[in-house]
Amino acid sequence: MTKRRIDIITAQEPPTCPRCLAEGLLLARVPYGWANASGDPVDGQTGVVLCAACDAQAPHAAPLITWFHVNGNVENETSEEFVRLLVAWAENASVPPLDEGRLDEEISLWRSGSL
Repeated sequence: MTKRRIDIITAQEPPTCPRCLAEGLLLARVPYGWANASGDPVDGQTGVVLCAACDAQAPHAAPLITWFHVNGNVENETSEEFVRLLVAWAENASVPPLDEGRLDEEISLWRSGSL
């Protein structure tokens, strides 16, 4: 299995969940990609937000969400557990496949000045 580099982004303000617009717990930059019309790979990175509301039922996210609710911040005595849970979540964080139809719609809206 090929390892992916996933970066955890730290900032003063918590990230906003793009799904529900609530305050997220954590932001990670996750690699993604697809093949273009020529069959060539298109690779990039995008942000994935860990959200207590949206990800509560996700098997790899729920323990990390619980950890945040119990501990709040990473301290020396909780850092090993945090890292273990963070790695489990990050290894399973994914980006949904590109919706080419939606992309085409957004491009049309942008070109018409409606976006």
